Amino acid sequence: MSDISFLILVSVTILSITTLLISNSSQTVLIFLGILYLCSFLMLLQIWPLGLAFVHLLTGLLTVLVINSLCSQLTWQSESPRIAMDILMVVFVGVITFAFAPQLSAYLTESSEFLIIGFFMFVIGLLQVGTSQDTFRILISLFIFALGFQVLYAPLEGSALVTALISVIQLVMAFVGSRMVVKNKEEI
Repeated sequence: MSDISFLILVSVTILSITTLLISNSSQTVLIFLGILYLCSFLMLLQIWPLGLAFVHLLTGLLTVLVINSLCSQLTWQSESPRIAMDILMVVFVGVITFAFAPQLSAYLTESSEFLIIGFFMFVIGLLQVGTSQDTFRILISLFIFALGFQVLYAPLEGSALVTALISVIQLVMAFVGSRMVVKNKEEI
């Protein structure tokens, strides 16, 4: 991957995740989740065959459509301390990721581009799952976590069976998670 395309992918990923975390509308969040799936598709296209990478993109877009069909009218009020914490979390994880990616390459046999973007999404998703109280944000954070895992795992294994299994898990998680979010909002 050239340096310019890597910088564009990193910039789009960071801006998408930041916008995703500070937005108050579910549709805006889902648009940027779709952009994250597109970025991961472009990365996976470099090491996987076109068919496997397209399955990943199609799964991501179906996931976004499923969540949108069930949770399209959700809005919430973000508080200033939460927005500041999310932005600081993105900055902190970005600094840690860029600082420790060369050390991680000693343990994982993949390029530093995949390590940086994959580890960034993996850790942001994990931290958001742990710190969020809103069920919709937890659901979206689980998908960011899964995207990070897939980008980290992709250079190690390009199996159609594993890709299909991850796709099925993501679609089921979209259906079940969306229903749980709607049910939780109805109870409140």
